[in-house]
Amino acid sequence: MNAIDKAILNALKVNMGYKESESIAIIMQEWHDALGEQFKPGFDRSKELCMRMYEVFQHKGYNVELFSYYPLEARNGVDASHALYEKIGTYDIIFMPTAFSLTHTTFRKTQTAKGARIASMPGFMLEMFEEDGPMSIDYNKLLKDTEQVAERLKAGNMVRITAHETDMLIEPDTELVRVSAGVLTKTGQWGNLPGAEAYVVPVHDGISRGYFTVPAGWGGSTPLKFSARFIIENARFIDVIGENNEAQEYINAQVKPLIFGQENFDVLAEFGIGTNPHVTAEYVAKKGWSTLTAEKIYGSVHFANGNSFGIGGKNDVQVHIDWVVPDAVWVC
Repeated sequence: MNAIDKAILNALKVNMGYKESESIAIIMQEWHDALGEQFKPGFDRSKELCMRMYEVFQHKGYNVELFSYYPLEARNGVDASHALYEKIGTYDIIFMPTAFSLTHTTFRKTQTAKGARIASMPGFMLEMFEEDGPMSIDYNKLLKDTEQVAERLKAGNMVRITAHETDMLIEPDTELVRVSAGVLTKTGQWGNLPGAEAYVVPVHDGISRGYFTVPAGWGGSTPLKFSARFIIENARFIDVIGENNEAQEYINAQVKPLIFGQENFDVLAEFGIGTNPHVTAEYVAKKGWSTLTAEKIYGSVHFANGNSFGIGGKNDVQVHIDWVVPDAVWVC
């Protein structure tokens, strides 16, 4: 068995705490013309990963099923199709190596309520299972390190974050501090692979404020062509500013609709801190942009707009986009 297949089995046994005879489901998204040709390579990579995981588990004799569906939109946070709801039953472990995230959706919450342990893996690629990839780490130690970050967030009334052209104040809802360290061994646990991050839902319509800048080449669901400064007041996005006229035209067309396109897309839904030292900016640059991976970079932070309901908050909309900022410093 090669290294990638061994790592896939390790994710099942270590990250998900597989027990004999447990049932496993894999959720796959299928590309179609209405989603846009530019997204097809991402769907192809996702499908390749889903099929490989299914084949590995099936070869080892595990009770595994593969479910596929056609998403309505190419955007993180869009709920699963009615067809998938109707097809899927109850499973002990669910892997979601999708092109676009189902983490902050009613579908994920519904499966969690059934008791499934869920690994959401949007944008995950096979090479992340390689020996130098983000899955190659002592996850038990990473869990402890991430829990320490979460404890600091729970203890603070305000968090200040500074980075290049970034100065933010976050008012955390300390009841909604969470750990996503890639160790999902208890009934009803869910999170992302690869790990890890500590994150919190800011107080809804609270006093979080300031600005943060995502540099060109970072993102977003996709990397930005130009750097963008996001302005926050009263825990809502109020503007996105480019560095020149060309950048502003790009932002107006490509970024603002994701934040201001529908009611309450502009809510500040999450503040997160990356804690995985095996994930670096150099690794992301080498492998290609993935928000899921970049938000786990040790020393990075991310701010999300849109859905907070999926992580315990009040805002229930069909978008959740994490905007990643590198080389940040934060204090409570």
